[in-house]
Amino acid sequence: MEDYYKKRASEYEEIYCRDDPVRMKELKKIGQEIKRLFKNKEVLEVAAGTGYWSRIASLSAAKIVVTDAVEETLGLAKAKHYSCPVEFRKEDAYNLSFADNSFSGGLANFWFSHIPREKIYQFLKGFHRVLMEKAIVFIGDNNFDKNVGGRLIRPKGSENTYKIRSLRDGKGYKILKNYFSKKELFGIFKISFSTSVFHWWSAARILSCGK
Repeated sequence: MEDYYKKRASEYEEIYCRDDPVRMKELKKIGQEIKRLFKNKEVLEVAAGTGYWSRIASLSAAKIVVTDAVEETLGLAKAKHYSCPVEFRKEDAYNLSFADNSFSGGLANFWFSHIPREKIYQFLKGFHRVLMEKAIVFIGDNNFDKNVGGRLIRPKGSENTYKIRSLRDGKGYKILKNYFSKKELFGIFKISFSTSVFHWWSAARILSCGK
C-alpha cells in the first residue's frame, strides 16, 4: 500500500475536487468541524498524506505535527501554506516516536479504513499514549457504498477487505479498505479512548463517545 501512495501522491487530491455536490458538502462540514474542535490545540495528525486536512486544521490550531510514512506525500504537504506553526515528521503510525501525553488533539482522516483489523488496537494504543487526558480526537472515514470506489474483495480466510485501485498510468493495486458498522465503532473507541473526547465522522453525521 505504501508503494501505491508513493506513486499516487501527485494525483491524490483529485478526490477533493469531484463534481459531486453531496461529497463537496460533506468535505465542507468535516473541515468546519475540524476547525471548531482543534481551536488552540496542539495537534498530532497521523497519516496526513498531502496535508489537505492539515492546512484546514491550521486555521484554528495552535500547532500541528504532520506525520506520514510516505516521503512523497509529505513533500507535497510541506509545500502548502499554513496558518499556525507546523512540524513535519516521517512516522510509523503503529510505533509513534513521541513522548507520552504530548498533544491536546489527535487527527487521522481517511486512515482508519486502511488499518488491518488485527492491528487496530496496536494503532489506537500508541495514538492514545501520546495524547493528553481529555484530548480531542477526530477520525474521519468512508461509509461503504457499493457504487463507489470499485468492487470490495474479501480473500478467503481473511478478516480484512480490499479494493482494486488504478492510477492514471493504468496500473492496478489491491488496497486494504475495511468498513465498520456504527456498533463496531462505538465498541472499538469506547475501549480505546476512554479518557479522551472522541469524534468520529461517518458520512454526514458526528458520533461522540468518551468523557
